[in-house]
This record gives sequence, structure tokens and C-alpha cells, in this order.
Amino acid sequence: MLLAMWSLSSTIATAQTTGAITGRVTDATTGQPVAAAQVRIVGSSLGAQTNTEGVYTLRGVTPGAATVRVLTVGYAERTQPVTVAAGQTATLNFALQATATALDPIVVTATGEQRRLEVGNAVAQIQAAKVVETSAVSSVADLLTSRAPGVLVIPGTQTGAGTRIRIRGTSSLSLSNNPILVIDGVRAESSTGSSSVSVGGTTPSRLGDLNPEEIESIEVVRGPSAATLYGTDAANGVIVIRTKRGIAGPPQWTYYTEQTAITDRNNYPAAYTGWRTGTTASTTTNRSNANSTAQCFLTQVAAGVCRQDSVTVFNPTDDSETTPFGVGYRQQHGLQLRGGSEAVRYFLHGEWEDEDGVTKVPEFERQYLASRGLSLRPDQENPNSLNRVTGRANLNIALPRNSDIAVSAGYTSQDLQLPRSDDAGTAGLAANTYGGPGFKYNVNSAGDTLFGYREFTPRQLYQAVTNQAIERMIGSVAGNWRPQDWLTLRSNAGLDYTNRVDTQLCRFAECTPHNEADRGFKIDNRANFYVYTLDAAATATRRLHESVESQTTAGVQFYRNIFSRNGATGRSLPPGAITVTSGSVATADETTSESRTLGGYLEQRVNLRDRIFLTAAVRSDRNSAFGADFETVFYPKFSASWVVSDEPFFPTSDFLNQLRFRAAYGASGVQPGTIDAVQYFSATAVLGESGEVPGVVLSTLGNANLRPERSTEFEAGVDGRFWNSRLSTELTFYNKVSRDALVERVLAPSIGTGATDRFDNLGEVRNLGWEALINAQLVQSRAFGWDLTLNGSTNSNELVSLGGVPPIIQSSTLRQVEGYPLNGWWSRRLVSFDDKDGNGIITLEEIEVSDEPEFHGYSAPRHEVSVINGFDFWQRRLRLSAMVDYKGGHLVYNNSERIRCSSRNNCPGLIDPNASLFEQARTVAVRVHPSRTVAGFFEEGDFLRFRELSLAFTPEGGWIRRLLPSQRMTATLAARNLGILWTKYTGVDPEAFGSTGNAPSSFQAFAPPSYFTFRLSIGF
Repeated sequence: MLLAMWSLSSTIATAQTTGAITGRVTDATTGQPVAAAQVRIVGSSLGAQTNTEGVYTLRGVTPGAATVRVLTVGYAERTQPVTVAAGQTATLNFALQATATALDPIVVTATGEQRRLEVGNAVAQIQAAKVVETSAVSSVADLLTSRAPGVLVIPGTQTGAGTRIRIRGTSSLSLSNNPILVIDGVRAESSTGSSSVSVGGTTPSRLGDLNPEEIESIEVVRGPSAATLYGTDAANGVIVIRTKRGIAGPPQWTYYTEQTAITDRNNYPAAYTGWRTGTTASTTTNRSNANSTAQCFLTQVAAGVCRQDSVTVFNPTDDSETTPFGVGYRQQHGLQLRGGSEAVRYFLHGEWEDEDGVTKVPEFERQYLASRGLSLRPDQENPNSLNRVTGRANLNIALPRNSDIAVSAGYTSQDLQLPRSDDAGTAGLAANTYGGPGFKYNVNSAGDTLFGYREFTPRQLYQAVTNQAIERMIGSVAGNWRPQDWLTLRSNAGLDYTNRVDTQLCRFAECTPHNEADRGFKIDNRANFYVYTLDAAATATRRLHESVESQTTAGVQFYRNIFSRNGATGRSLPPGAITVTSGSVATADETTSESRTLGGYLEQRVNLRDRIFLTAAVRSDRNSAFGADFETVFYPKFSASWVVSDEPFFPTSDFLNQLRFRAAYGASGVQPGTIDAVQYFSATAVLGESGEVPGVVLSTLGNANLRPERSTEFEAGVDGRFWNSRLSTELTFYNKVSRDALVERVLAPSIGTGATDRFDNLGEVRNLGWEALINAQLVQSRAFGWDLTLNGSTNSNELVSLGGVPPIIQSSTLRQVEGYPLNGWWSRRLVSFDDKDGNGIITLEEIEVSDEPEFHGYSAPRHEVSVINGFDFWQRRLRLSAMVDYKGGHLVYNNSERIRCSSRNNCPGLIDPNASLFEQARTVAVRVHPSRTVAGFFEEGDFLRFRELSLAFTPEGGWIRRLLPSQRMTATLAARNLGILWTKYTGVDPEAFGSTGNAPSSFQAFAPPSYFTFRLSIGF
């Protein structure tokens, strides 16, 4: 009661000494209200948001003349003057002109919201809420794919699979190249490869825990020039997510449902068998040895060793009885509520989602089980599934004395099951699908028919059940207080907590006998992730002169990241047992890691005549992963933005509406590994005078001078709006140099430490490139509209220096060599081949291979282009949209075909007389040549994909109300991953990667499936 009386008295006292401004914001063409528009007083910290009727109110306004600015996505900025009297309310209405641009005129920076015009660097932005409503989007990765220039997204290929994201290239040899994730101002866990049990290459990502339905917009801060104030770890870019908020007005309920069919429409390679009749049983091809060397290969034909009786071809994925693929099904049901008043705004959301992947039990397995009265358990019947429940509550509360609080809480409960599939070795589904013979009824040593599979059939493979359970909560409380109209104090505290439980179970006498898995085992690993955020800042905004505005911000941030895991494994389970403790051989392990970052920053902005914007800032960080002798790192930032078209000397033109030049320079970093700088000891026995005595040796040497990897970036660009703002463009050049890159230096044994290597800050990597974005409203009328969005980027990567360390050979195909890109493909080159004797068969004497390994190309796409066409019909009630994207400038290692030719003995280049000479040559090189070079399997990875297609219908409100008790409705038909339109790649798909590393090969991986979705959204 006392608090309420104090609040009331404070409000009355403030109202008597200040004034207020109220008004309505509408569309200048239609007269309809514009909701959620940002209304601010120029030169102060006061602002408000329009409600569902377009009405706003600004309170606590200093009496006198003021200028009010309105900003919202899809409309041109508008400013108007007004005079405010003490204790009075002035009325000021706005009519906004629609523009073609799809970018929000306000962006979120590390110091708060800022006009896009004022920012000296490009910020990619995705209007997530609109995309989700009209596209086949099931994850945040789907939102990001091909929608932001300079952002490379390699999606997963199975239900629940993780995603690889690279922004402006790869910068680190030893540390993560992933961007950091910020949700409503809180640092969030987004690691890839987030699993402690193996099913092959596929692993989940914590980015996949997030629900796109709860996201309002995504902004991508693409480099150090913009990410400076986000501090250490931001050098790889920042993904900033804003979740949905309430809008003042009556309650708005929205129910939505999606029903999706998932299919694998890809063409997988067929297997070949070259039959022969030999002099003995071991040299005669039969149903049990057709995958061995008891075949007749082309090189043997040429040498006269054997004669092919026939060549047979079989593909289990094309046979209705043997295919491991079927139609998957995804469904979701969600309910949202938003509304509120000027004092309290709210957004509430709940959703249930279930997805069953395309991996199924083949028909021949069902017949086998039925004939024996057997059945698989439900989790073995559906080896790839995802079930998720999510909820969110966001509140915005306006308090007295110009203060407010925002409370955000999101929760995810998720269960994921992944099969042993890609890159899972002998016991993997893909290995047995790719590796079978060229006929259907092969048998194993026990006489069992394998139906074209290599060694094990899906029935056995699916009995290994792998689950990941996630319980995750992301919460934050943010406060703002404006004690003066020129001063804003803000703070934010949040926690991202994730509980992860990984289990893998093979019951006794189930699974395959490979590595004695049929004896039974259970793995149970439990991990907790804690990411704490504390953030506080003060911003002073003053108009120093009628043409000069100053804004100064000082702040401090603290991050704490904790990971703890306990793991247990029980092997040799008795019949019926499913617990770790039942195993006759039990092992356990435990690990904990923690890192802390304390940072402070100071930023100064200057606005000159509202057309020249200058920014200078510096941030300092201390981090627990730094070496003991290295304490603080400093990151500077400078940027400038000049709207040259607003200058009096600039010629006016109906064609050119706005022209802006911008430039930015900044630095950021990536912290070393949590314990890279620390010395560790291990116990040993030391021979003393009286015999062996306990002692210790260094197991890791550590590095007391270890520093973060430091990236500096220069960015420059030009933006324009043309043709009555129906065309907007962005063009950006960037040059990013990463120094102090961590390189693992090999130590001389003579040091006598016991440690063989340590990390030093030695390397230097450069990324430079161009990015472009075009938004155009080509046709604009009530009957028909046509809009086009085109974005593209290109990147050049170079390892400038290894600091005197010799080239790093990571594998037989990957090397880090000065003067070449990181993670480039290397191998002895297949220089030439020629069928000299004209017999149509390539032999060893007819190929030429280089003497030394050579660089072949980039392992990641260098060039990206995306084109989105949208067509509106029938007064914008019907919308057709399509996305086509291109990626290229790189090579894909067709490792699946390599292993088929080198050891599975079933590829066409080895057996088929009609195989091309190139296919034969690369097979000879990998099988027969002494180098065993794989160079012939590095293939051009360029492709053009039909990524998305959608048709959305939004009927007129009166028509809806006559049929349904609702006010608005949208029905959408959408498809995703419709297929490859063009590529030279001969493998399954240039994006068929099972792993999410820096340079994944396409190794026994399945390709991305297609999604066909019907979505219905009803508002009431």
C-alpha cells in the first residue's frame, strides 16, 4: 500500500513538472494503424512503442520544443517537431510511407538499440516471425540458411542433427570457429557436436534446442568491426536473437499447427559386382563372397587374369522391399497469447512438437520378424525421432519515474533419438547401405540373406538405441531507469542452464557382434551447462548544439561458463538388464571446466547534423583462460557513417532517394581453451637411491603467456535507396586479420618434461571478401506485387603465418600450409590418364601421379548467392515465394565413393566396363598406385539448389468471421529442399555431410531430406 501511494505521488509530481506527447501512427496509403513502431524524442533517451491501434504516449518530456522520430520495419523514417508545455499533453500524429526494404531501421548493438543509419558496419537481419509464418521452417538453422550474406550454414541431414555456421570464413586453427549466441541480452550455449556418445558423424547442436516460433528477429553481427563490445569470444561473429514481446492492446490469441511429410528423394549410388568363374571355389564369385576380391575387376580383365561373366547392379535404396527410407512425419501444435496495456505487456507461448525421420525398417525385415513371431521395440522401429515441448513467458512492465523491467523465461524439454548412420563404421546404416554388393540376395557366413546390405541389416543396426534428453531454461531480467531525459541506466542478469543426458543401450544378444556389442552394454553420461550473464551500463545523451548530438556509454559485463559431466559405462550385460550397474565391467569418469570473463567498455557516439555519425569505443577483458602472466586485453573500435544524400550540395533526384557511405574498424578475440595455459602433472615412479619412490612429471607444460586469438577487421560499404524507396542495396568489403592464433608447437624431447607439445600464440590468418544485398519491389499494386531479394558473398582465406612451425599435417587429405587456405584439400595429384592401348580400360601404366602432395582447393564454399522471389495476388491475400541458392568455389571430398572403390569393391570405376575413363583412373590411383592418392575424389562442389517454395493464403477478415470464430487466418503450403537444380558433383549431394567440423568429407552420409508442410494459423 505504501509502495503504491509512493508510486502514485511520484507520478503526479513528475507530471506536474514535465509534459507528455501522444498520437497515432498510420499507413499513409491505407490509413491502417501501424503497431509496434518505435517512437523516440531526438536527443534524449525517452521512447515508446505504438499499440495495436497505432497509438503511443511519451511521458516525462521536458517542456519546450522537441523533435519526435518514428521508426519501424517496412516504412520510411519520419520526424516531426512539437512543442510541449509543463503539465500538458501535446498531440502529434504520423502517416508513414511504405518502402521495399525488409530490414528493421533499428538494430541491437552491445550498448543497446541504435538506428541502422548510425552504424558504420553492415548488420544482417532476418524477420523471423514473418519467415516462419510462410515457409517450411523447423529450426533456427532453417531461418539462417541463405538469408544473410557472409553467413555460411551447412545444415544437418537427419532429424535432430546439428548445424555448422561460419561467418566471414574460418579464422582459427585450434579453437572454435563458431559464432556466439545472445538471446534477449543473455549469452547462450550454442556448441556443435554436443553429445558424449557416438553414432557416427551426426551430432546435435544446442542451437537446435531453440524454437523458431518464439523468435521475433535475428541479427547477425558479422565480424570484429561490429563485435568489439561483445568482447573476447566474439571474433567469429555474434548471432543476436530477440524473442517475441507483447503489444499494448486487447489479448490476441494465435493457434497454429503444422503437418509435415518428410521424404528422402535423393539418388544414392548403386553397387556393382563383376562375376567370374575361376578354377577354384575361392576364385569363383558367389552369393557369399561377392564383396571380396573374388570378383573380376577391370584391371584384372586388362591383365588377362580373369574374364567377366557378367556385371550386375543393385541399389537397396531403390528397391521397395529393401530401402531403409520411408515417409517421415512431423507435427506441431502451438498456442500464443500477446497483449497488455501501456503499463504491462505480455507474450506467452506453448508448443508440442514431434518429428519422426525418414529412417525406417525395410519391408523384408518386417517379413522376417513376422515369420518368426518377433518384433522390434517401439524405439527400434523409429530409430530417428525428436519430441519437444517448449514454453515462453515474456513480460514488459513500465514502472514509475521513467523505469521499466523486462522479464524473459524460456523452457525446452526435448528427447532425441539418433541411429548409427553416417560415418558410423561397420555397425552403421550408411556403411552397410553404401557397401553392399551389386545384387539383392547376398548371404553372410551363417547363411542369412542380407538383401543387398554389406554385413548387417537394419534390424540389427537399429537395436543400438541412442538417446539424448535435454532440459533447458533460459531466463533473464533486464531493467532500465531514466532519472533524467538525457540519462539511461540499464542492467541485465540472466542464466542459460542446460541438463543433458546421453544414453546408449545394446541389450544382451541384440545389436551386431561387431566389437562384441551383442554382449550388451549401457552408457549413461550426464552433463550440466551453466552460462551466467551480468551486464550493467549507463548512457548519457545530450544535444551539445542544434546540429551536434552526443551519446556516451560506459558499461561492465561478467560471463561465467561452467560445464560438468559424470559418465558411467557398464559392459557385458546379463539378459534383460538395461542399467549400467548390471554390467560385469563398469567404468566411470568425471570432468568439470569453468571459464570467467570480466570486461568493461566505453563508447562515444557523435551525431553531426543527423547525417554524419562517428563512433569510437574500447573494451578491456580479463579471462580465466589467459596465461598467468597475461592479464588484460584491449579491443578498440572506430566507425563512421555518412548519409551523403542529405547534404545540401547533393543533387536531388527522384531515382536516388538515399546514399550512405560507411566504414568501421574493430578488434575482438577468442579465448584459449579453458586449461590450455595451465600446467598439469601426472604420477610416476622415480628411481631413487633406495629404489623406486613416488614422483610426478609434467603431463602438460602450459603457457603462462598464453593470450587470446586476436582478430582485427576493416569494413567499408555503401548503401542506397532508389526508385521511390522501392529498391535498396548494400555493398560491403571486409578485411579480417586474425593474429596470435594458437598453434600446437611440438617440444623437443631433450626438455625432459614428459609433455610433447604446447599451445603458443604464433599463427596469422586472413579473410577478405565482399557481401551484397538487394531488396526490390519490382511491381506494386493492389492486384499484383512482385518483390525480389538477392544476397551474395565471396570469401578468400589464407594462412599467412605459422610462426616458424613446419606445415601441420592433420590427416592424409588436410594440411595447414602458409600461403594457402585453412583446412585445404591436399594429396598427390592425378596429373593425367590416357587409354594408350585403346582397350577402354585404364591401368597403372596409363596414369600419371605427382611426386609430392599438392593443394587442390578449399574445403568450404567460397561463394554464395541466394535469390528469393515473392509474388502477391488478390490484394496481397495470396503470396507465392521461392528461394534458390548457389554455393561454390570449393571441392567436396567424395569419401563415400573413395571407400567403395578402395575397399568395398563395388564402385563402377572398379567393375563396370561402361565407366568413364576418369572413374577408372581415380580408382586405379587409390587402389594400385603406390601413393594410394585420393585426389580423384576431390570433386567440384558447386551447386544450385531449389531451397524453398511456399504458397500462403490470408483471407479477408470478414470472410473468416463468417466461417470461423476468429479474426485472422493464414494457411500455408510449403516445401523445403526440393532438390539440386545443377551440379558437377557426382556424389549423392554436395551438402551430404555427417559431421560438423571445419572440413567434413562426404563419408558414408545420407543427404538432406525434403519437407512438405501444411501450416494453419488462426488468430482470435
